[in-house]
Amino acid sequence: MRWLKKPRTIDLKPFENYLAAQPQLSLPATLDPTGPALLWTKPLDIRLSRIDLEAVWRRLGDRAWEILQRRRMKEIFHREPPSEFARYLATLHRSSPEYREEIFVGLRHPKEEPLFVPRDVFKNHAYILGGSGSGKTSHALAQLIVQLAEGYIDQEGNTHAPPPILIVDLKQNGDRYLRCLAQQIAEARGQPLRFFSVDPEYQSLNFDPFYCIRSVAYPLKRSELFLKALSMIYPEGYGSDFFTDEQRTQLNEILYHDRPTTMNEMIAFIRHATTGKSGNKDARGLYSALQALEYAKNVHTDGAPIGRDQLIDFDRFYEESEVLYVHLDSRALSLLSADVGKLILFCLLETASRREKEGRKTQCFVAVDEFHRLAARNVVEMLEDARSAGVGFILAHQSSSSMKTREADLYGSVFENTSFKQCLTLEDPRVIELFSLISGRTTERRLGGSTSESTSKGTTTSHSSSHGTSHGESTTSPGGPLAYATNTTSDSTSSSSGSSSGTAESKSTSETKSWQEEKLPALTPEMITIVNDTNLMSLMHVKGTGGRCLTPTGGVPLLVQGLYPFVKPVADEMGEELWPLRKIDDSEWYFQEARPSLPKRLSGDKKSRPSAGGSPQGQAGASRPSRFTGANDGDRRKLEARVRELAERLSTEMLEEPMNVRDFSRVCQVPIKMVVEAGAAVGLDLSARQNELSPTEVRRLKRSLAARKPREEGA
Repeated sequence: MRWLKKPRTIDLKPFENYLAAQPQLSLPATLDPTGPALLWTKPLDIRLSRIDLEAVWRRLGDRAWEILQRRRMKEIFHREPPSEFARYLATLHRSSPEYREEIFVGLRHPKEEPLFVPRDVFKNHAYILGGSGSGKTSHALAQLIVQLAEGYIDQEGNTHAPPPILIVDLKQNGDRYLRCLAQQIAEARGQPLRFFSVDPEYQSLNFDPFYCIRSVAYPLKRSELFLKALSMIYPEGYGSDFFTDEQRTQLNEILYHDRPTTMNEMIAFIRHATTGKSGNKDARGLYSALQALEYAKNVHTDGAPIGRDQLIDFDRFYEESEVLYVHLDSRALSLLSADVGKLILFCLLETASRREKEGRKTQCFVAVDEFHRLAARNVVEMLEDARSAGVGFILAHQSSSSMKTREADLYGSVFENTSFKQCLTLEDPRVIELFSLISGRTTERRLGGSTSESTSKGTTTSHSSSHGTSHGESTTSPGGPLAYATNTTSDSTSSSSGSSSGTAESKSTSETKSWQEEKLPALTPEMITIVNDTNLMSLMHVKGTGGRCLTPTGGVPLLVQGLYPFVKPVADEMGEELWPLRKIDDSEWYFQEARPSLPKRLSGDKKSRPSAGGSPQGQAGASRPSRFTGANDGDRRKLEARVRELAERLSTEMLEEPMNVRDFSRVCQVPIKMVVEAGAAVGLDLSARQNELSPTEVRRLKRSLAARKPREEGA
């Protein structure tokens, strides 16, 4: 991350002393400040030219301009100057509505150009993958939450209010940076942050599943919701179908005939129907999945009156556009966190689906950090239905291998059902393979050629000579009488010579060029190295823009340089903000939910079984066949045995009434001396005790007396 350095104060005193020590030039008298005044009587010809401020800044240089800008920002803002991301976001806010429908996600590498993604893409879910320390939460997840939580005006002039935001944090002690970010978003809306945690040490809202689905009156729909949320619908196959059917049948009978109105009632009826010698052992998984909710703190299951502001209410979540932060301790309370987290998501989706059916669809966004700790087949399948209900998920986790469960490998399904993907580390072969497939291939032209040069040079010399001699004699005799005889003799000699020489030189050059085109994967090893080596560098893929993006990507993964939403001092301060803790003075507070209580059905408020031949309350028509078709002696005996069992448990687990030592002696029918001895055995000094004993002390005394009786009888 490029943290802005603080400006350093430069001490100019040595330089000033150096200038003062230099010899000064003597000025003419006319220029001496103390000399005679200079009078100028002629007109001045001053020609002004345009001042080019940009040229002045360019002459200053980048470093000088950066120093001036930083010093100016420090004069305006006394704290640290805003981050580079904040400046881009401020520019986006001042832009036309065309840009307000876009989300800024970083700078395209290597051109350093801003990259925007339409808001509608995130309605089809986003997927962020990055190793520990890669900036997955502080950069990628935070920048999306900050922008998606804002209201905006679209190109048609329609005003969109800030949407409801649900943030699910599955880290052990929670992410302080992420919660502080949610707090800032809620304060910007003028609302309190709604906070829930399964850790009882934090001050938290309460989660009541029955209250969240109070609008679902159809028992079969409730049955399906609980079975899906708790992963009780197993994959199809021999054996698994049988247990799924048994659990569904058992839960349907309880919802139809026992009609529980609270989670505790439903769990009590399931315990009674699935445990014991006559219980349905094939449906015992129902009780195993729900039993922990009965004891969980911050999970409201007894139906006791409680203020609406103290409960998670998804109707209010939509109506008031709330910011809800859910902390699930997936290390110390991994099983409980998974069950509660899935119940919360399914309750949200049920509310969103009902609002969509009623024509009140409202877009909301759900950000899940460390999603692999909550991932299950039913949660991934929920992504397919969430888009139509107006719920957009932003899922973030570390490795694709963590998405492999005992049932299936969920990574492929998540990858396929998300339109925005950002990968901050590329080390997993499966991730690299999938990105290579969607990257396609690019054409690479390889140039080649050859150059040849030849030179020839030659010299030729030739010489020739000739010599010849000839001799001839001829005699002529005339035939007449007056003719005289003639005798002729001739000699001739000839001689010739010649020479020639020559030089010839030749030079030739030839050049040949060739090229070859080859199809290569667009995702190269060099790109993988850049992602793994550069801070906040990621490989990003966006699909489904349909040409509506201001910075189209063509469906090809791009290298994107990310920016931190906050400067380092602010981010460090956010990461150090503590969460509100609950003060717990007595450890007995943890065991309050373990004290049994009689369900309302058994206390005589309503009949636990429908009468023979009658129809269930609220149902029209003839009664449906059921194995609970009437009371008999066997059912009555079972009910009496159960009441006795609960009474025995209540006698030992219920809180005692506070009383003094004398009243305790009278109630237990033992001497005061024995009470004092029993108190000393458990560390209580009752010899001079005047005030009342607390319920916990009364219980300890009773247990001490009960332990003394067998010893005395044996003696």
